[in-house]
Amino acid sequence: MKFEKIIDLKHWQKVQTIFSSLIGISLKTIGQNGELIAGPSNFPAICSETVAASAAAKKKCSQWYPKFAVNLKTQPFQKYYEYVCPLGLVNFAMPVIFDKEASGYLIAGPVVFENSKHDVHLTQKIQEAGIAEEKFFECFNKLPAVNTLTISNAIEFLNSITLFMSRFMELHSAVGKADIALNKEKVAELLRIFLDMAMKLCDAECGSVMVFEKSTQELSINDAKGLSDEVVSETKLKQGEGIAGLTIERRKSLFLNDQLSDREIRLRMHRPKIKSAFVIPVFYKNEILGVISVGTAKKPNRFCDNLMELLNELVGMALEKFSLD
Repeated sequence: MKFEKIIDLKHWQKVQTIFSSLIGISLKTIGQNGELIAGPSNFPAICSETVAASAAAKKKCSQWYPKFAVNLKTQPFQKYYEYVCPLGLVNFAMPVIFDKEASGYLIAGPVVFENSKHDVHLTQKIQEAGIAEEKFFECFNKLPAVNTLTISNAIEFLNSITLFMSRFMELHSAVGKADIALNKEKVAELLRIFLDMAMKLCDAECGSVMVFEKSTQELSINDAKGLSDEVVSETKLKQGEGIAGLTIERRKSLFLNDQLSDREIRLRMHRPKIKSAFVIPVFYKNEILGVISVGTAKKPNRFCDNLMELLNELVGMALEKFSLD
């Protein structure tokens, strides 16, 4: 299935841009046949300045991706593929898998590996492409330096996102044109998918799904990880109560950490072991479905404003598909 049939491209462009800022590497997305479907995020100067100034280099790069995509279709499936672009720069291609096939590829790079040195073959390639050598290496030295851990983290992030979208699409197909807000079981399943993704992206030890019950106008915990049975069974919140209820009242996500200055929120924080947490209300067609919370006792940790923005964008991207059908 084509990438754009699964994911709204405007949303994906935002997701890609936030993702790029989190891992510090330039990203773009190509389709099954190598066509560009999401333009470069965090476009490096080595491409925007040096390559763009050479007609020969631009031609080499524009012709590369269709050939590259065709070649990938013949390769055994891998979580990612390392390759060298026509100018000798290292890039990574991560397949975006839906329904057991690659609907597209997220291209990460170019990058340089830590402690790597200029390759004589690189000099030869840029001379053949008619690129100014001094300018090229000035930009080359600004490329992000990566190691295996950096790449592994990027792959882990992408796998979490695509698994979320794959599971969400399965749910979407099962629900069809029905109004998901009217089906409590499907609401709980949808929020559980969100929770699984958020836990992986944040590397969180605890999290919960609170579902909003219209008849009682209360939030109750439907699914939890790392919480006691007592907390799960006894927690009931109305709008404005507790931190989860406050997110509904304010209609915005909250990022909780040691630097939080909001007195109203601090008075509601009763778990001192938690160093960072996201509390995200989920609305559908202006109706509250529930609240997702994830937290960690580790410090330092992955929690940051960009990561919360990414989670919000992914939730919005998924729910918009229900709204448009």
